[in-house]
Amino acid sequence: MTILCVDRSLLGLMDLKHKVKAVRPNAVVYGCREPDKALSIAKSEGCDVLLTEIDLGGSQREGLDFALRMQAIHPAVNIIFVTTFEESDFARDVIQMRVSGFVRKPFKQQQLEEEFSKLRYAVK
Repeated sequence: MTILCVDRSLLGLMDLKHKVKAVRPNAVVYGCREPDKALSIAKSEGCDVLLTEIDLGGSQREGLDFALRMQAIHPAVNIIFVTTFEESDFARDVIQMRVSGFVRKPFKQQQLEEEFSKLRYAVK
């Protein structure tokens, strides 16, 4: 399983990667703070699961736009949004994207485990 974590905050990214590695110790986990770099990694290494913020700093929608670009590259990518926003703020957009999950910061490792147990697309 290849997992890509994207968070603009260095501390947020470190925390996210640490929790992902704890719940999926056998996965290959990449992390970056820039959407374009993340897309480059996904093109070269693949991506089964994407964990990304909705607000990546450029605009409140930057994470949603980034996730759509990722879906264009890997249509069966499992997307889990990790955000400080309320689900209702972007519910319509998230539902239309058919994402796998939504975790609100701050979150516990157990919440991440629950999201991984309900992935939309099977991972080989």
